[in-house]
Amino acid sequence: MRAALLAAKVTLLCGALLVAGAPANATGQFFVGASAVDITPPLAASATSNPADCDLTGTFDGPHLFSLEEPYKDLNGNGRYDANQEDGGPEPFVDCPTPTANGGTRPPDGRWDGIYLDGGSGHNRIPTTVLDPIWARTIVVGNGSRKIAITVADQEGVFKEIWDLVRQKVRSDGGFGLDEMFMSSTHDESAPDTIGIGGPSDTTSGVDPFYVEFMIAATARSIEEAAQNARPATIRFGQIHPDDLIPCWSSYPFVADEMVGVMQARDHGGSVIATLVNYGIHAEELGFSDDSQDRLHLSSDWHHFMRAALEQRYGGVAVGMAGPVGSVEMPKVFDMTRSFVPVGTHSEPGNGGCRTVYDTSGTYAPYGYLLSNEERGERIAVWAERALDAGADSRTSTIAFARQSLFVHIDNVLFAAAGTAGVFTYKKTYVGGVEQPQAANGSETGQDAKTDVGWFTIGDGQFVTTPGELFPFTYEHGFQGADDLPHPEFGGVHGWVLAAMNGKWRFIEGLGEDMLGYIFPHANAVGVPTTMNPSPDDTDRFGCGHSDDGEAANESAGDMFNDAILAMLPPTVPAALQKIQVGRYVWSDGTLHRGPIGDGRLGCDAGSSGFTPAPDGGAIGVWVLPPGVTEFRAGVGRIYRLRTSAFGRGRHNLRWMDVRGRPQGTAEAAPTTQTRGIILGPRRRIWVDVYPETTGLTRVP
Repeated sequence: MRAALLAAKVTLLCGALLVAGAPANATGQFFVGASAVDITPPLAASATSNPADCDLTGTFDGPHLFSLEEPYKDLNGNGRYDANQEDGGPEPFVDCPTPTANGGTRPPDGRWDGIYLDGGSGHNRIPTTVLDPIWARTIVVGNGSRKIAITVADQEGVFKEIWDLVRQKVRSDGGFGLDEMFMSSTHDESAPDTIGIGGPSDTTSGVDPFYVEFMIAATARSIEEAAQNARPATIRFGQIHPDDLIPCWSSYPFVADEMVGVMQARDHGGSVIATLVNYGIHAEELGFSDDSQDRLHLSSDWHHFMRAALEQRYGGVAVGMAGPVGSVEMPKVFDMTRSFVPVGTHSEPGNGGCRTVYDTSGTYAPYGYLLSNEERGERIAVWAERALDAGADSRTSTIAFARQSLFVHIDNVLFAAAGTAGVFTYKKTYVGGVEQPQAANGSETGQDAKTDVGWFTIGDGQFVTTPGELFPFTYEHGFQGADDLPHPEFGGVHGWVLAAMNGKWRFIEGLGEDMLGYIFPHANAVGVPTTMNPSPDDTDRFGCGHSDDGEAANESAGDMFNDAILAMLPPTVPAALQKIQVGRYVWSDGTLHRGPIGDGRLGCDAGSSGFTPAPDGGAIGVWVLPPGVTEFRAGVGRIYRLRTSAFGRGRHNLRWMDVRGRPQGTAEAAPTTQTRGIILGPRRRIWVDVYPETTGLTRVP
């Protein structure tokens, strides 16, 4: 009895300490659980039951690789269902009602429901084999007062409405003490279609509702299991810049968050519970493969190899979270350290093809599942390990969060037409805030979509969500001025999300809470088909193609989400620790520039693709101006010298700061494409806003 009373007192004391927060020199204490649940569609040969089979005649005997597919007749004998045979007609099938994960029934939808792969190139990608499983992986974190779940599924993207059904399932199962559940996708383009665009044609959905309901139940189970196995833990954060992964892009501007960020939880015995890796690149190698069979293979792409390597190294559950992946394609994997000083814009061959601004000469891993795909995943795991080695344990045990729903007008006439055709089976539409009825086949005619944005804080780490493929410069900025944007008449990026965050470690949850396609500011919208311009030219005034932009729901989505996030984020306390100031980088010759490492728009035509590196390894300091001032004059604002030059000695308490607000090496380190300002001392950040036009001096006095 005395032992039980003592244990109860200890539990109460720990709970009180967790609620109150830890002392500044202590390590934050949490309760953490993790779970990985397989969401690969079950193979037909091993499935014990099939809710998609309502054939009472037994004559619809077409072969299936997977369960959860409706019965059909294989008239042409090719071993797969054909929605469009050579004679123009679909093969006959049985249209079955779908039992839902939450106890309801979806009516028959008038089309064959089976597994199509989403993303990649082309339609009608019915998978022929499974290379590796796909998963829903969850980390639950609590501090004795609040508890949240972070779930990532191997999907190209998942609609808010599906995630809401997962939340509904968890809550109906008891809630498990969770205050909030955040969910996102890895942007895996070799996973079953849950959006609709991977079907047999542009106007026929590829969503299999039997699979979606299976995925909802399995994802809810991953959350519930993670909540049930939570135990006392500490959390460590880290981030690093890989030096052998060269990014490439499909659309201008060529800005990327090149950091690998990591969060790891260990129990009090030192065993790893979970390792989360946040990296902003696509997972598309198989989907865009030149090999006709690779395109038809179901896989979690490079995430499979990364997670396997991390789990072998640490144990526990490894989770890959997409970052701002908009237009940032698969990085080339090199066998040695690379330079990250731009050399000019040039095209890169490979699966899908893309452009890069860095030197790509030398030996790199050739494309292929067991070649660059495997190497990419394993290299990312190595960098994650190095990030943790150089990282730090969270000193605080804070858990905080906010979520907001907002309506986004569907500018894209192709999206509107697809909605009318019933392609987006699970996505709801609205008119004036009122949900519109949806036909059994998914057809709907609403003008707006409802989506979510939000943020959550775990100890020293803070995450912001983005409901789609975010162009990185939307939240992270770059070195562009008005003349460097395709449509400067719409103004610059609304605010600066990464600069408004207050976490010591900052992360972007890509594809978070929804999937509304590509997200960028209106000033960068090129090629979005709208009512006013249904067949736009997708080449901008710098000669860069914007094929991705045609997959944006709204031309100004980035501006709207920035405004919403900035209004929600808690302020930095004290405010003096973080400021955004108009300024320029000072080169070693005293001249002022928008870029710290060189000049050049890095566009795509002969007049804009070049780049001139700054002398002496880049900027030696910054000159920032007071609020409201855009004229450089002697004695106005302040010049911070980080590196020793003819203009004075560098200050040892100053360091360059990267896109996520972290210091970049020592005071004498050179700036990079990832530089966004400076850090003074241990905590004070100055984010240098180079977008506004300035007048006055063009060099230091």
